Order: sequence, then structure tokens, then C-alpha cells
Amino acid sequence: MVSELALLHAARHSVAAVWLTIVAAALAGALVLFEHRDRQLSLAPVALAIAIVITASVVMQPRTSNDLWSYTMYGRMVTVHDTSPYDHTPADFPHDPFAQRVSPRWLHRASVYGPVFVGVASLGTLVAGDSALLSRLFFQILAALALVAILAVVWRTTRNVAAIIFLGLNPVLAVIVVNGGHNDAWLGLAILLATLAAGKRRFAVAGALIGLAALVKVTAVLALVGLAFWAWRHRDRRGAVVTMLTSAAVMVVGYLPVVVSASHVLDNADHTVTQGSPWNVLVDRLLHHDAWRIVPHPLAPNDTLTTVFVLASLLVVVLAVGLAWTAGREPRAEPAVGVAVAAYPVAAEYAYPWYAAWGLPVFASGGLTALSGVVWLQSVLMLAALKLPLVVHGPLGQSVLRVVLTQIAPPLMLVAFVVVALRQYPFRARVDGPVSAPVS
Repeated sequence: MVSELALLHAARHSVAAVWLTIVAAALAGALVLFEHRDRQLSLAPVALAIAIVITASVVMQPRTSNDLWSYTMYGRMVTVHDTSPYDHTPADFPHDPFAQRVSPRWLHRASVYGPVFVGVASLGTLVAGDSALLSRLFFQILAALALVAILAVVWRTTRNVAAIIFLGLNPVLAVIVVNGGHNDAWLGLAILLATLAAGKRRFAVAGALIGLAALVKVTAVLALVGLAFWAWRHRDRRGAVVTMLTSAAVMVVGYLPVVVSASHVLDNADHTVTQGSPWNVLVDRLLHHDAWRIVPHPLAPNDTLTTVFVLASLLVVVLAVGLAWTAGREPRAEPAVGVAVAAYPVAAEYAYPWYAAWGLPVFASGGLTALSGVVWLQSVLMLAALKLPLVVHGPLGQSVLRVVLTQIAPPLMLVAFVVVALRQYPFRARVDGPVSAPVS
């Protein structure tokens, strides 16, 4: 807990922040392992520690990401400027008091989020008005409430303190997701509830929840792959079809009014590479720069980056489909959904540590395994890479740390993810019987 609180006060990008991330994760990980092997802790002290970290994360200004200011601007485009965030960018409103708070990389980007997100953001800006404090608290509190709800659902499902520590003291979730007010916590909650609903054979509810999540971030459709394959492999064809049709219907209704503008924004998205991506080392060698961090015009067309984007997208799809299919034999739906959504942050060319919030709750609900540990560790290493100093060429120790975190660790974690997943859920010809009894 202390290390998480220290991380909140550390510089946004520094070697000290990197080591604080590693120390916080090591302590939390050790506690998870000890409690998983020998249950000794009661829920109360763990819940208190998590509550302190979450509260501190809400109180503090965003320390790692400025995304919530982009959220605010997209909402203000609707409520203040009476325009569409799919047709305009924050840079179009230079006199708006929040435009200067948006990260320079996102000033010229229209919203890449779905209409449900835009609606919630608009509500927040309507309530907050011109108050920066109320605006950030709106998104931070929403993220905190989503994480608390996730913890409550996982506790009700597992009664396992180790699973609560696994989520609540992971610095990525407890600090970064909440402090940054990231909407990825909403996705994590929706995907978790959808997975549990499918386990109770409430496939229409599961599909609707995934559809709503996709109206926040379209990447949530990866969870649909896991749910459909799980139902199909348990010979519940009707359940698989109902899940897909319900999800599709919700997405069509939500996206239809903005489909032209939204698709245009996604089609023109920058195809850059983030620090924790396994594609980082390749792009560094091909373009002779440290991924996107020193690209002068990240939105300008770049054939190399576009090619990497296509290859990475194909890899994500192959991993999500292949691993979800083999994990679909498991009695519970969590493994299939977990590997499907985890494929993105592990294999994509553009991914951030808070994307782990999509899958970690599902892994915790399904029971802690070696694969859940790999996904957990990958999220932490991605966060450590993000915390590196912005100056690419530093002292020898910093340079070694950068090479390890941005060029060695990401591809190793990708390999570990695939190997452990295949060992845990090997391909077999056998197909299980009907869906198991509802999960209480």
C-alpha cells in the first residue's frame, strides 16, 4: 500500500517512478502468492488498504495520463459547443479553458470512443460546468466506483482474499486506472458481468452488456468472441447465437446515428507504437527512432507503421480466436473471455497498461492461475515502461532499463502468454457437453 501511495507522488516520468512501480507490484504479487497458497488474511484489513489507495488516487491530480481531459473536451463539444466530437477535435476550440489541458498528441484527434461514452462524458461536463476539479473528479469517481463494483462481484463469486489483492493492490488498477479516470474500468465491469451472466445462461443479458461496452470502446467485442466460443463448444448453439445477435443489435442501435463520422475517425487513427508493445523493437530498428515518441508528425501517413498496425491487428485476432476456442472447453466462461480480451494489450502495436482492466477481473473471477499471473505481470511491466523518462538517451543504467522494459520484456511476455495459455488450455479434439449449471 505504501509503495502505491508513493507512486502517486512520484514524477510522471522518472527512473524513481519505474522502480516504485516494480516494488509496488513485487510486494502485491508476493502477497497474492502467499495468500493463494495459504489463506491467512481476512477481508477487512485488505479492503481497508485498498480503500486508502483508491481514495488517494481520486484525491490526486492525474499523474500518468491526461485522458480524462480529452474525455472532458469531447463532452464539452456536445454540451458547450453544440458540435459532434466525431467531427471536431479539441484543437478546434482553442479558447475553451480545458483545451490546454489535453495532451498534445490528442489535440488534433476526434473522439475514438463510442456514443455511450460520449453521452456519459456529456453528462459529466453538464454537471461540472467550467470546474476543472469537478470534471476530473467525475471521471475519477466513476473509475473508482467501477473498480469497487468489480471487487465486490469478484468477492461474491470467489470469497478469495487473494483475488481481491490481485485486483485491488495491482498498481495498474488501484492507482493508474482510478487516478487517470480511465473508462477501461467500465469495460472491465461490463465484461465481468457479461461473463457471469453467460455462466448462468442469461445470454441475452451477456450480449447486451458486451454491446454496451463496445459503445464505450469497440475493442470490447473481443469478449464476444470468448463468450460465443464458450457457448458453442458446450453445444449451446442457441446461446452463442443469442449472445452475438443481442450484442450486434445493441451496437447497431448505438452506432447507427454516428457510424459515418465514427468510422472516419477510426480509419484515420494514428498507427503508432507504444513503449510496452512487442512491436516496439521492430519499429525501432526499421525507423531508427524510439517508436512514436520522437515522430514529429504522428498522424501523418507512414507505410511502415501502417504495415505494423495491420500485422499487429491480425496477430490480436488470431490469438483471440485461437486461444478463446481452445479455452472454450473449460467448464466456466472466464478462461475463454479472459484470453480473448487479454490478447489485445499483450499483442497490439498500440496498447497501454490500463487496457489490462478489461481482462484481469475476469481472470480473478475464474480462479487465479499461471496465465492470470502472466497477464498481471505484463500489465505491470507495461506501466513500468510508460514511466520511463522521456529523454531516450540517458545514463547507462537508464538505458539498460529502457532496453529491458521496451524491447526485451514485451516480446517475452507475448511468448509467455501464448505458451502458458496453450499449456493451460491445450488443443484437443474433444468437445465438452452442454453448458454447466448456473454459477451462483
